This record gives sequence, C-alpha cells and structure tokens, in this order.
Amino acid sequence: AIETAMPRWQRLAHHATHHGLYLLFFAVPLLGWAYSSAAGFPVVLFGVLPLPDFVPVSEELAGLIKPLHKLSAFTMMALVLLHVAGALKHQFVDRDGLLSRMGWGRG
Repeated sequence: AIETAMPRWQRLAHHATHHGLYLLFFAVPLLGWAYSSAAGFPVVLFGVLPLPDFVPVSEELAGLIKPLHKLSAFTMMALVLLHVAGALKHQFVDRDGLLSRMGWGRG
C-alpha cells in the first residue's frame, strides 16, 4: 500500500494533518458560535434556524475567543493547503496513483 511505502516522517505528517483537520472541522465553527454568542450577535444556521447562545454575552470572553477562532481558522486553511500539496506530490512526484484511488468510483 501507498502508506507503508512512505517514510516515517510522511506517515506522521499524513496522520497529524488528517487528525488536525478533523479536530478543526468542529473547533472552528464552535469557536465562531461561542464568539458570536459572547459578542451578542445572534447565530442563524443557514439563515433559517436560530441557535441558542453557546456562552453568555461577555465582552471579556468575546475578546478571548476571537483570536482563538481566527487562529484555528487560519490553521485549518494551512492544513488544507498542506493536504492538497501532499496529494499533488503523490500525483506528480511519486506517481503512485493516489489521486485515481480517491473519490467516487475508485478502483
């Protein structure tokens, strides 16, 4: 398999990137919801479903959460770019057929 052929550092990077993305898929929106709630902004899911406040309104708490939300969002963007770069490396440098095994109707 492709993963067993990778050097150890690449396997570690692969797993760390995936785990980080999964964590941030939940953390970024939850931190955004918490910031909006603390700042007193209503959150309406898909413009239809109003969500309850996640945390109490607090200017101090909003000031603490906002940079965490921003950092987590930028970290997620960096991990997405790293993930894409890894896929392109497999396609054009390693030529191991990884991209052809991804998605619908994979073989």
